[in-house]
Amino acid sequence: MEPPDAPVGRAGVSVHSSERALDDARKMSAMNQPGAIRSRPVSFAILALGLLGAACNAPTPDTAMPRDSIIARLADLRAIHTPEGVEALEPIEVNGSTQWLSIRGLNRANPILLVLHGGPGSPVMGMAWAYQKPWEDFFTVVNWDRRGVGKSFAAADSARLAPTLTLQQQVDDALVVVDHLLSRFGQEKLVVLGYSYGSSIGPRLVEQHPELFHAYVGLGQSGGPGSEAQLYSTLMERVREANDTTAIRELEALQPYPPPPGPGAVAKLLAARKWAREYDGGWYGKPTFDLYFALPEWGPEYTQDDVASMLPAMAWAERHLIDGAPEPRGSGMVERFEVPVVMLHGRFDLHTPFESALAYFNRIDTPHKRFVTFERSSHMIMFEEPGRMLMTLVNEVLPLAEGR
Repeated sequence: MEPPDAPVGRAGVSVHSSERALDDARKMSAMNQPGAIRSRPVSFAILALGLLGAACNAPTPDTAMPRDSIIARLADLRAIHTPEGVEALEPIEVNGSTQWLSIRGLNRANPILLVLHGGPGSPVMGMAWAYQKPWEDFFTVVNWDRRGVGKSFAAADSARLAPTLTLQQQVDDALVVVDHLLSRFGQEKLVVLGYSYGSSIGPRLVEQHPELFHAYVGLGQSGGPGSEAQLYSTLMERVREANDTTAIRELEALQPYPPPPGPGAVAKLLAARKWAREYDGGWYGKPTFDLYFALPEWGPEYTQDDVASMLPAMAWAERHLIDGAPEPRGSGMVERFEVPVVMLHGRFDLHTPFESALAYFNRIDTPHKRFVTFERSSHMIMFEEPGRMLMTLVNEVLPLAEGR
């Protein structure tokens, strides 16, 4: 990947700064002449005292701001003030379980954008504060923590829910959420966005109920049966090129790869993704997702208990959806859509490999389709290229919903 273009106009700024410095020097020289009025030093002294006072009042490492204060400020910063807007955090009953929704937007009449998170148990509600606000100018954005995970974990009877964790059950749950949203906002259709594992749910939902959707958006789209093999082969190329003997040894120990569905599959899938992140296949330029999973600490939607239970709930969902109740990965990929399809994908993505997603896109039949490549991204486009993602949502997706 070529480096990003250098900031425009840097030389011009330097020239301007040099000229101003020379002009200031001349003025100071004149100030030192007999009879000159020495007002500037007094101004500098006043400024210095003001800055000193501000510095004295600034927080220090010994007086770290508590979480409640941080999230209160972030909540205030993100508050929806428009009378026609909506800002709601609410539980609803979905097929026998309590599940949470975050609903935010500047105008209730805007198109609804329902986000299906990844994982399978990795919600984005707690992280959305860091990237979502601009989307809310154009869409009513809904983040949904699915059964037993994220904010929905606290009220969950995990033992009772575990046998229900199937892909089709999540499609059925999504239908209840869609019906709830359309009824609440008096709209006939919405846009559904499937992110990562959520891109396995979204196509099936749209295939079964096309009349409810303006469009389907795949973000980090799952490419189907060949995705894991593509991940492994691309990753092996990268680590061998780097002569990374530790990575080569650990990855070769995972063979046969991809693992068959069932007990032990999750451990191998996660081990491969550990190295995918090290080699820019997760969040480009970052070797881990540590920052990403730390963001809910400041998420106004999550309590401290929600934050503490997020990773255990994620592991629970992975165990039961992948290890415990295996379905052939990528089986029954939807290849015919009755609604427009837009896919957004990072060039360097290995979590859901770029090549597999593009091959899937080329196979699908739909009235309208668009594949947008993010050249400086991997699997975290909303953080890696947030401005371009916003522009893509506005320019490519909003017109499909006839949004304002």
